[in-house]
Amino acid sequence: MKQFLFLLIPALFLLSCKKDNTLPRTETTTSGSKWGIRVGSSAADVYTQLQASAKLNNFEDVDVIGQKLTFSKPEEVQQRLKFYSMLNVQKDADGASIVYNESNVINITGAIPKTLNKWPETAADEIAVRQNEPVDNIYKKLLAIYKLPAYADYTITLAYKSLTKGFDPDMGNYNEWSFYIFKDVKPGLSGRNYVRLIFSSGKLKQIITEYNEFEVYNTNQ
Repeated sequence: MKQFLFLLIPALFLLSCKKDNTLPRTETTTSGSKWGIRVGSSAADVYTQLQASAKLNNFEDVDVIGQKLTFSKPEEVQQRLKFYSMLNVQKDADGASIVYNESNVINITGAIPKTLNKWPETAADEIAVRQNEPVDNIYKKLLAIYKLPAYADYTITLAYKSLTKGFDPDMGNYNEWSFYIFKDVKPGLSGRNYVRLIFSSGKLKQIITEYNEFEVYNTNQ
């Protein structure tokens, strides 16, 4: 009987140490840090940590779950344009997506979609947002566009929270942020980490990482 128990204990030990390969699998971090992000940090500090993590883990943006990013007037986005990299101006099926970096407009896409030299296409150059427009001009151009009766009731949506841009203080009003980290497992297989940051009372309380794997096909062959 003793011999049987001695044999059983190592077997149980091996089973308990065996790695769980079930996918997807979820890990919840409630203390310390994960992905370079420390539990207990303020929203502003988490954003700074995210910027550093993005460089190490090769991701570019973060989503703020439930954040209000659609507005009816240019005045509502004046102080926030600098924190984002794209704005969508839209009414029903008409509108445009305007992509910009730290210095100028780099792309304008119409609703069809097609690349535009300016938007609105029929507006004078001193009113329309143009390709290569300095970023500092976007707000005053929006003010001019919204004075045109045809565009007065278009909505403005801020999009793409690039981590190369600064922290938007409004992010601190929301309790969940998320982002993705992709890692190559082996040729033809990619690992995806979906990371959720859960806040409470202005501090990061949990980091929830869901990991899964997917086959990747080379479409160039």
